[in-house]
Amino acid sequence: AMLSDFRTHSEADINLVTSLRYRGLLGGTSAAINDQQVTVAFKVLYEDLGPVRMAGDLIFSKLERELAKSKESDAAESVRALGRDDSCVVAARKIFDAVDADASGTVSSQELLSSDLLRSLGQCVECTCGKEGSCESVSRFMDEIDKTHPDGELRFDEFLLASHNLLYEGDASVSLFGGDDCAGELVDEMLNGREGEIGQEKVDKYGKRFDNMCAEFDSWDSADSSSKAEERNPRLALVLEGCFAGSKNPPVVDALKILYIDFRPLRMAGDLIFKMMRKLARG
Repeated sequence: AMLSDFRTHSEADINLVTSLRYRGLLGGTSAAINDQQVTVAFKVLYEDLGPVRMAGDLIFSKLERELAKSKESDAAESVRALGRDDSCVVAARKIFDAVDADASGTVSSQELLSSDLLRSLGQCVECTCGKEGSCESVSRFMDEIDKTHPDGELRFDEFLLASHNLLYEGDASVSLFGGDDCAGELVDEMLNGREGEIGQEKVDKYGKRFDNMCAEFDSWDSADSSSKAEERNPRLALVLEGCFAGSKNPPVVDALKILYIDFRPLRMAGDLIFKMMRKLARG
């Protein structure tokens, strides 16, 4: 029932969530439940292990509350009123996150200027600002929104609204930023040469432990391990195969790492599952 309920949420619903960390969890969860092997593994663990059941109930409850809060917000209502489809919201989120260089959740005029987004979209053909000082294109974009907050920074819904009105003249029939695929190319172009600009958060001991477990887990992935696991315990072998499938899905791995670091019940359950899988795979 939990998985069925979660499948009712669209990509746009997930991308309208403000918290970067929760969006990572939601995206990973969405990727996981669309992978049959991962879903089967989770079902077996949920049915057989109390700690996993408790942890699963906890995280799904948190994710559902976060989605409900987002879907009921004024920002979500403003985006829905534009008449844009889900792919446009997903594309806009990719662009917004790339422009938001400090990962603050808002975009400033300086970040917009430094990103070269407007120049890439043909808005700065006659620009002479040299990416320094005042830029007319950036000013027009920022001023498109009647901001009520004094810091002069745009939230995601405001960024999407300004893009819709100014860059695409309010025409919802024109794909925003060229759609999801083109948005990815535009992000690559904007991020070119910016590696190292955004400082990486210090990895704590649980992040390191998770990485070490993943490295060991990858070493078990072989036909021989799978066949031996099937002989020892067919039911747990389904879990092992689901784990192998999930380990090849980056959004799933990223979401699991967040869960492992942030939620103690999930960390305890993860350690238990890892020990069970190690015993099953190595004998």
